[in-house]
Amino acid sequence: MTQVPSHSVSTREPRQRSRDSVPAWVLFSGLTFATWLFTVTRAIPLRNGDRGVFVSMAERLAAGDVLYVDVWDNKEPLFFLTLSLGRLLSPGMDVAIEMAWLIVSGVSALFIARAVGARPLLAAAAGFIATPLIITGATYSAGFSHLPATSVFLALAALAISRRWLLAGALLPVLALYKIITVPMALSVLIVALVALGGRRELLRSIVGALISSAALLTLLALRGELIGFLKLVWSNIGYSQQQISDAYQVPIWSHLEPVMVPGAVITVTATALTILLVRCSPASTRRTLKLMTGWSLLAALAITAVTGLWSHHAQLFYGPAVLAAVLLIGALQQGEWAWPSSLIAVLLAAIVLSGGLSLRTAVDSGLSAPTRWSDLYRLSEAAADIREFNDDVSYMRLGSNTDDSHAYGLREYEFACYQFVQYYYDIPATLEYIPTCLPEADIVIVDDSLKERSGADTWNAFVRESERVLAESFTCEQTSYGRLCTRVN
Repeated sequence: MTQVPSHSVSTREPRQRSRDSVPAWVLFSGLTFATWLFTVTRAIPLRNGDRGVFVSMAERLAAGDVLYVDVWDNKEPLFFLTLSLGRLLSPGMDVAIEMAWLIVSGVSALFIARAVGARPLLAAAAGFIATPLIITGATYSAGFSHLPATSVFLALAALAISRRWLLAGALLPVLALYKIITVPMALSVLIVALVALGGRRELLRSIVGALISSAALLTLLALRGELIGFLKLVWSNIGYSQQQISDAYQVPIWSHLEPVMVPGAVITVTATALTILLVRCSPASTRRTLKLMTGWSLLAALAITAVTGLWSHHAQLFYGPAVLAAVLLIGALQQGEWAWPSSLIAVLLAAIVLSGGLSLRTAVDSGLSAPTRWSDLYRLSEAAADIREFNDDVSYMRLGSNTDDSHAYGLREYEFACYQFVQYYYDIPATLEYIPTCLPEADIVIVDDSLKERSGADTWNAFVRESERVLAESFTCEQTSYGRLCTRVN
């Protein structure tokens, strides 16, 4: 009997693995394509409400206004500066920026998965299937500042678990200038990584990175004339976060948690916590470090919400820990030697749960409304069209709350007056007292229908009455679909 050469046995197994990997990558490719097709439909922002304010702020910065000096809103500077850079090219860059942040998040998750030993296929599934599905989940609002904050947070986590201490430290100030309240989450993962994987020298590198980055960013703000305004903004936001805005029960801590913990948020937090509790890791493994990073960042997110939470979209804060939990679960799947079809389907199902259980109706609506939302990015608002009937040597002002329909798109040639084109009933009295005195400096005033008195809001009601008095004395107004258009009487 002829013996089979020993090398023939050793070459058969790799060929079998290669044949098995073909359907695995086909399934992965199909799921990835479907995921990103769905993600694109989710990532097209709306035009009105808070998002309209963000767009108008970005348009004013693109026109050359100074943030927190010529124009104001209560978001951090890098968020607005990033949007304004995109707006210099095209309104469609709003979607490109949103997708770029999702890609950064996915790549970060991939590197975290590889750092804890995941095979290439499962690591890629973590980054390009699980991560975009989680981040665009039930409480996601396209175009808000939570996505860039989540992306920078995940990038910092990837750098920390990969022992890139200088760069990890450098991202802390960047995160602060995108969304300052998320810094405790980033600190929690960095400290866990330093304790588990580093030492004094690594801590020093992180501090040096943070100091260099802080110096560069603060110098940038100072050169733009925005540093003092930013510092005032931080103080203003502390007061804003402690006001009674929602209709939540006024019980300490619960008054912040209750409006944020909508069903989708409860599902995300519960699924993240269960993953942390159920996944077992050996004491000295990198996977255990990831488990601790996930747990501490979730606790930090809950603590931040308990102190600052006000609106349901604030639940997007939990998506960073949820992505870490998905990567942790993928490590457990690999440790259990799951077959490739089961593991990829498990990743998909886990991502859907960690996303907060997005409803089928919401998913379908996102797809059907995507073309309309895309065309709306380029639509000139009725208020802007009315103002463009005047010569561009006039100045304008807007009165009303955050029902802004991205009015500043198309108005870069016009000067903006009076600092704040969105007023809220919870604004500080100094702001609401200043605006009526400034109104006569504007040639045109857009008066939104939201400028009306509210029950129990005495300061706001006084502002509305004084604004109406000034308009009656110094302007002539005509009715429009959005409210009134008032022109100053010379």
